[in-house]
Amino acid sequence: MLLALRRLFGLADTAAAEEAADRDWRARKWVIEPTRQAFRARVEEVWRYRRILWFLARQRVRDRYEGMTLGPFWLLARPLMPILIGTLVFGGLLGVASDRVPYFLFFLTGTSCWRIFERSLLWVTRGLENVRALVKKVYFPRIIAPMAAVSPALTEFIVLLILLVLASIFYWFKDGVMYLQFGPRMLAAVGAILLTVFFAISVGLFTSVLQVRHRDVRYSMRYVNQFWMYATPVIYPMSQIPPKYHFLMYLNPMAPLVETYKWGMLGIGSFPVMPFVSAVIVMTIVFVAGLVFFNRYEAASVDKL
Repeated sequence: MLLALRRLFGLADTAAAEEAADRDWRARKWVIEPTRQAFRARVEEVWRYRRILWFLARQRVRDRYEGMTLGPFWLLARPLMPILIGTLVFGGLLGVASDRVPYFLFFLTGTSCWRIFERSLLWVTRGLENVRALVKKVYFPRIIAPMAAVSPALTEFIVLLILLVLASIFYWFKDGVMYLQFGPRMLAAVGAILLTVFFAISVGLFTSVLQVRHRDVRYSMRYVNQFWMYATPVIYPMSQIPPKYHFLMYLNPMAPLVETYKWGMLGIGSFPVMPFVSAVIVMTIVFVAGLVFFNRYEAASVDKL
């Protein structure tokens, strides 16, 4: 009866087509695969989830000092104690040169730039591991985790910067000289710090994934960073290195950044133009390679959390 009515109104062919389409849909096999997003799409996605970036950044800082009776004290003592000891050993006992500025200021300035790199890299390395509980419950671009992990290092750098200003005021009253250089060259120092954080994140895109698979990566990074620091002009000025060996020093991308920061803040040394440009090129290559590595392996690594 129903078929006769369909034929009467010319709907039989339509019904047959719908039945065929239904059978074809049931027989079809569906394969769900992750899509490879373009760089612009990834950037837009990170921007949409920027509130999670801010949330994770605050969480990292709070977790570091929450529950400590002397929380604010450790915020100052952690970075200050190594600088005081280093000043006593290298500036006092060993008499390392400091290019006509008090060694405390020289060491504090170099350490500020180096320490934001070292601490950022260590925290970025643990970026995915520290958000394992959130990753398993909520979706967000995983690259946000290592990006947000630099917040404790940035907080520590701000403390060191305030200490640098206070120390400069002290030496101004003591020696009658303002060693801190206020002027356009400070923009170079700001650029050096931004590139330092950028480089730490770039290297961290590799180590954060490797840390999930190999839990001893972060411990290895501590030893690597110790040797890396001695190969960077933090303790000593470039003027103490024979000129014929300068090109070897500048093979280290952190060397021109530290030199630029000291030149911009204290006016010592010189701005290493070509090494600085070379360092930017190397950092860009490392960042692009890190993005490719992170996008390819982060999904499989997150499953191991």
